[in-house]
Amino acid sequence: MKYFIVSFDRPLVPSLYAAFHNDFVANTRIRRWSHFIKSHYLIGTNMTARELSTHFRETALKHSVPTRHLVAAVDLRNVSGWMPKRAWEWIAKQTPQQDGEK
Repeated sequence: MKYFIVSFDRPLVPSLYAAFHNDFVANTRIRRWSHFIKSHYLIGTNMTARELSTHFRETALKHSVPTRHLVAAVDLRNVSGWMPKRAWEWIAKQTPQQDGEK
């Protein structure tokens, strides 16, 4: 499975965003997702970046959400930042330790 960060312009009207979110993460090819920062998703999928981007754009258009976004591959074994403990626990579950690592 590959992981991507999807960065986007989140709409200011929460009611527009809720339906988009539910539809976006319902895609069966999105196997895992995290959304601890309002304008970003971490997505675990077998899609390519282009396929995930297309899915984002089509879902955004369907729900009248801004379509501006970036999809980029990420290595969850090499991350840093300030997030809630639950976010770090989610990342740790996605990145099993390599042999010999502690």
